[in-house]
Amino acid sequence: MSIPPTIPFQSLGNQAQFMSRQCGNERLAMILQYVALGSFIAMTGFTASKILKDVFDPPENHRGHGRH
Repeated sequence: MSIPPTIPFQSLGNQAQFMSRQCGNERLAMILQYVALGSFIAMTGFTASKILKDVFDPPENHRGHGRH
């Protein structure tokens, strides 16, 4: 049984955009563009939540982050 390839989530949007430009099927290209857009939105939300958590968490919750 073979293991399917894994793609890091950060590169999913770029891969989907590249594939949508290369495929000849218009419907598949549109689906890949939606995948790219959705992954960009998800990455932006994840990054924003990390930033907001780092900014607004009390200092005692920053164990291991190098902050004192």
